[in-house]
Amino acid sequence: MAAPGLPADAPVVLASGGVDSWKTDLHGMWEQLALALPARLLLFDIVGTGETAHLPMTPDGGAEVIAGLVSFARTIGNGKVGHFGISMGGYYSARTGLTGAVDASVVLGGPVECSFAPGRGFAFGMDGIVGNALGFDAMPSTAEREEAFAAFDLRPLLDQNANGPMLVVNGTEDVHVPLDDTLVFEGRRDTRVELIPDTGHCAISRFGEAMAVIAPWLKDTLIG
Repeated sequence: MAAPGLPADAPVVLASGGVDSWKTDLHGMWEQLALALPARLLLFDIVGTGETAHLPMTPDGGAEVIAGLVSFARTIGNGKVGHFGISMGGYYSARTGLTGAVDASVVLGGPVECSFAPGRGFAFGMDGIVGNALGFDAMPSTAEREEAFAAFDLRPLLDQNANGPMLVVNGTEDVHVPLDDTLVFEGRRDTRVELIPDTGHCAISRFGEAMAVIAPWLKDTLIG
């Protein structure tokens, strides 16, 4: 997706939602972003969701798919690639940002560490949605879910200093992702953290304010 007349040598931004949002569900959002950026959007569904629901959601499996998309994206523009992930998609954009695999990473409401800790519960039916994305064909037990989730913890990457430019955004009232999963990025090099007050997961009720931060940051970071 791209704005009319966008040059062929524009940067490319990978973009995805989370475990309960197909790329087509977010068409209006992507359209808004495409019109705001001098970049081409490469939209995809994360593993376990939408057109890749046949692949169970795993940390490495999802990262492998995205690595292929990053490689492809570098061949269709000017070589610069960003990654914008929403919710669980933000988990994967956090990975590409922390490893320096992309030139700009936006994490909107992404779980990275505390979300995967033992004893974490889910609100509003998300346990079933997440269980389905993980590849279970019946509601997983707490032990099964925690075992699957343990591998997602990004602490090993957070302990390194290899990240590229990152923007981490979320609402202060998120019931799905603990605030600490956003605040953990404070103080990192090349990293900006923005908390939007009086809104929840992914700042959805104040999304215009989130986009007012995200779009200019992506433009400045990828274009300069």
